[in-house]
Amino acid sequence: MTSRDACQVLRELSSDDNPPRDLPRFFHFQSKTRDLTKETKSWMKVLEMHPTIQEYPNIKSNSASIWTAVYWSEDLCKKLVQDHFPNFLPVFKSYPHNIQRVDSCRYLILYMYGGVYADTDISLHAIDATEFERLLRPGVGLVESPYRYNEKFQNSLMTASSPGHVFWNITIDVMVERQRQNEVLLSTGPKMIGDAVNRFTKSYDRGTVEIQDIHTLPCELFQRLPVGDWDTTFLNIVGREVLARAIPMRGCGRYGNGRCEITRHSGRASWTNDAGIT
Repeated sequence: MTSRDACQVLRELSSDDNPPRDLPRFFHFQSKTRDLTKETKSWMKVLEMHPTIQEYPNIKSNSASIWTAVYWSEDLCKKLVQDHFPNFLPVFKSYPHNIQRVDSCRYLILYMYGGVYADTDISLHAIDATEFERLLRPGVGLVESPYRYNEKFQNSLMTASSPGHVFWNITIDVMVERQRQNEVLLSTGPKMIGDAVNRFTKSYDRGTVEIQDIHTLPCELFQRLPVGDWDTTFLNIVGREVLARAIPMRGCGRYGNGRCEITRHSGRASWTNDAGIT
């Protein structure tokens, strides 16, 4: 599938009406340690974040206009579930794969606090905070997957313009229903989030405000395939260099050329990689 012109997509998506007036300017990231990757540092630089990185439960906005970084470890995720999602705790504890707890925590974080979640191998290349914020619409934003043979969305980059969106309730329901599903993609990962979007869409009449609340973060701007970039795990290389040629992919444009490229996903982090939490 041929990609659209990234700069045209950028012009179409960018709006003076964005960001939403009450956008929580929280940037959430997960890792086994508080050490920052170069990609996470790029978010802090471009968004001119407050230098203090916060942790649960001591999370509060520094000001309406200043972005704040929030660090989430495995233990902090577990405490969040214990404190605010006790009915989900048995499911959370029962997952056989740690990545399932990591995945599920992301959705609960955005339900509780809103803001932006990004994997630690995603870098921000917007000119400044204003350019990035003008791309954020009211409701929930999910990054488009280039792997169209596999899923429509990924959960590596997500936005929420306010806490408590009903979409996350539906997401939790789907995860509970699939708690005995051993496959990560279907139980907590991209396929699950795509199914949650479908259920959300069917739950409301077309044309209502709610139905407009799930937005795609187009891959031309946020998720181009880094085919040819070998700075990653072996399994990711196989996925990029073999599957990308054997199975039709979503055309997203040229990776790393900087032309209207808002975020860049290097793919170094993976749930198959013991060095990373994602």
